Amino acid sequence: MFERSMKNITFGCLLFFPIPIFAEGIIDVKPTISTSLSYDDNVYRFSSPEQARATFGSSATSDLIKRLDLGATVNLRLSRQLLILSANVGESNYNRFDELDNTAKSYSLGWNWRLGNDVYGVLKASQREALAGFNEVRLPIKNTRTTASQFASINWNYHPDWTLYASGEKVDTENELINFVSLDRKDEIFETGLRFQNTLATQIGVSYRVNQSSYPNRTGFVQSFFGDESEQEVFSLTAAWLPTPKTRLSARLSQVAIEYKDNPQRDFDGFSQRWDINHALSGKLNLSASAYREIAPIDDIVSTYVQATGFNIGPAWNITSKVSLRTGFGYEERDYLGSADFFDRSDESRTANLSLNYTPTLKSLVQLQYLGEKRTSSINNQGYEFNTINFSFRYDY
Repeated sequence: MFERSMKNITFGCLLFFPIPIFAEGIIDVKPTISTSLSYDDNVYRFSSPEQARATFGSSATSDLIKRLDLGATVNLRLSRQLLILSANVGESNYNRFDELDNTAKSYSLGWNWRLGNDVYGVLKASQREALAGFNEVRLPIKNTRTTASQFASINWNYHPDWTLYASGEKVDTENELINFVSLDRKDEIFETGLRFQNTLATQIGVSYRVNQSSYPNRTGFVQSFFGDESEQEVFSLTAAWLPTPKTRLSARLSQVAIEYKDNPQRDFDGFSQRWDINHALSGKLNLSASAYREIAPIDDIVSTYVQATGFNIGPAWNITSKVSLRTGFGYEERDYLGSADFFDRSDESRTANLSLNYTPTLKSLVQLQYLGEKRTSSINNQGYEFNTINFSFRYDY
């Protein structure tokens, strides 16, 4: 399906441009290379050393991971049209858990199209193959996950301050191992809305979004008890405002309804909201903060959706023109939805991150990062704690 979509988009794009135009050479090729060395003290997100010992016969949970990424982006601009082709391959090697060695791949082909001054949009197809994480799916097994997406959008600026838009997307997620096929997912997403933005950067928007999800490989008990289809509808109001040149406030308020086909006892109807503030304390110091209560899909057979309530704060300091320091702290409560009171689960998560960035040139970046999380859960063996340190170097040719 992905290859056919890529061919169709490519062919459709080429129809608009005569062959001689390619001789003009309006092509921008941007190769990239990056390498990193990471330390993770709990790779499989075990809840305790005892759980690790019961699984592998050893309480060792840490590892050193080496990664090398090679990628390239090709931009082809023809008049007001832009074709973008990108590809990336990343090789990861684990020192202790070498069964997790993997090669991640991602590809995308997009067309940023425009008709006149007021009508524009995007056509894009992409595919990504990567090692599935262990934060939610707690089986200590290597599983490769493939996600293919086809996206299309259209925008119409019918007034200098007003834009009508619509978009559609199909997302197919497949897991390599049979242990995880019940998590294979197909999503069909449609969104339409109206946006207002004036010269003072004040923004107001209303939108409607529907996401129809299906789990094609659920059978037997899992299918009959937890279902294999759901529909999420979201009505949203968004706003952004600059009360001062140094401060930006934004908010998103939504009414969310989730219906499970043949399992109405799992339905959900509730209110979602997010509030953000970004303030420049000085020319070099910036502070951002968020508070939210949101609904998001999750890799969980029982729930499939989670309601997350929390906040985060993130100071950033531009020490010099080439050196910056960013940090963040967060707290989140997660309620797993749709269990119909059979498997009620709630988690609490505390996170911290720190990043020191150095840009010796405009095309290079040296980065030292720390990320840590402590999660507790109402379900046994679902909590965990981990700390990671990552040193990386990236160069854009």
